[in-house]
Amino acid sequence: MSKKQIKRIIFMGLGCAVLLIAAVIYSLLYNEGRWVKEMDMSTYVFSPKDIPMLAAGVLIAVYAVYILVLCVRNALSKKYPDKKYSRTISPLWGFCGIFGFLGFGGFWTYDKYGEIFPFVFFLFFGFFGLFFEGKLSHTLEDELFQENRRKAQLKAYKTGFRLLFIVIWLMGLGMFSRNVEWCAIFMPISVSFIYALVLFLSNYFLYRYEKGE
Repeated sequence: MSKKQIKRIIFMGLGCAVLLIAAVIYSLLYNEGRWVKEMDMSTYVFSPKDIPMLAAGVLIAVYAVYILVLCVRNALSKKYPDKKYSRTISPLWGFCGIFGFLGFGGFWTYDKYGEIFPFVFFLFFGFFGLFFEGKLSHTLEDELFQENRRKAQLKAYKTGFRLLFIVIWLMGLGMFSRNVEWCAIFMPISVSFIYALVLFLSNYFLYRYEKGE
């Protein structure tokens, strides 16, 4: 059941509760508590003042039927799932990777203001992978596609972890140990590049596996 459906059920339930409370108050104040207190239905005679309580009862019944139908529909949809497709995007989104060049501005901001934050923009290079995702836009996500996706992600993660190990190993050996400032620059640059590479390779390897290239 989707979040939208859950919110709708909650709001409808709250609405029914408010209407029921209002109808009960009306009946107690203006209708001698009919349909609230115990009644002898064998001698019941309809009165227009009964309409608020009857209407609230009908709404609650409709609400209960709605929930029942929704539950049955969701159960059937899980039993007979629809075909899933990869998201539909244009390969042109891959050009978002050019924002990664903003990372080189970090050398200027560090020299001018001592700020290293712009180096984080290097991770935008990973958005070049959207070009390959766009090439697979709206592809049926069958078992083979999902298996290829897992293989691609695993291969990309392995590459990223190996590079991260090299970075940590170099730092452990004392690289830039005589210059803490260079160490502070090297770490965000290397980690951002590794993150971008993992994003790129995840889409690139999936494209290769799917196209058999």
